[in-house]
Amino acid sequence: MRFGERARSGTKVSQWTTRGETLAQLLVRFPQTLSVDALVVAGGGGGGNGTNGCGGGAGGMREITNLIAKGTAYNVIIGAGGAGGGNGYGGYGSSFIVGCSGGGSGGTGNPAGTTPGYRGGNGGSGGGSAEGTQVGQGLSGEGNNGSGGIGGQSGGGGGGKGGAGSGTSGGAGSANSYTGSSITYAVGGGGTGAGGAAGTANRGNGGNGGIAGGTGGSGGSGRVVLRALTADLSKFTVTTTGSPTTGTSGSYTFYAYDSTGTFRID
Repeated sequence: MRFGERARSGTKVSQWTTRGETLAQLLVRFPQTLSVDALVVAGGGGGGNGTNGCGGGAGGMREITNLIAKGTAYNVIIGAGGAGGGNGYGGYGSSFIVGCSGGGSGGTGNPAGTTPGYRGGNGGSGGGSAEGTQVGQGLSGEGNNGSGGIGGQSGGGGGGKGGAGSGTSGGAGSANSYTGSSITYAVGGGGTGAGGAAGTANRGNGGNGGIAGGTGGSGGSGRVVLRALTADLSKFTVTTTGSPTTGTSGSYTFYAYDSTGTFRID
């Protein structure tokens, strides 16, 4: 049956057509969903204070693929990094459809040979501790555990997406190239000797632990990067808030969010 034609009596109409097209063919020309790849990185944990301060854990990191529906505004949440100082403060979660947890706080360090300081916090990746039995635990699929320093007498490193903390070193991060350049995200903060530097903003890195009584560094804020095939996107009107950076990489168009916003197709 074509538009403008009258159905015959007793005829069951199972597909509407226009210009001779089936419903399936119409949905190809006028799709109702879009496949989107998403990188979600949460804020890193802050490093701990004190002599031999411990590194904060990296923010949780995931790469997912999901269908999104036409006409729906999807929230993009960017988590802040946790503040350094004291026992460190955990990072804040980021999300797009699925969420990732902020990095665990770095434990307070201790002078060599004395009672270990506070434990590392749990999170996307766990914070470091001055004692191996008190390391922060990372979440499966998001990150790894922190480390317990060396011999219980030095500040351990925070876990990263690519690996657990090791001795006083933070765990490795993980690279992603949705924006066309390979960028490493979610690196664990370093412990003793790392000097209290803050984690890199919008990379989800953990803050380094303080040294000689200094303040630990703050964790780096998170990021969300969305991408879809440019040919598929051309069938929609895209509306965003939050001022994402947009561009193309190969056959994809990407939207990199460094602050909270929304993403919608119509």
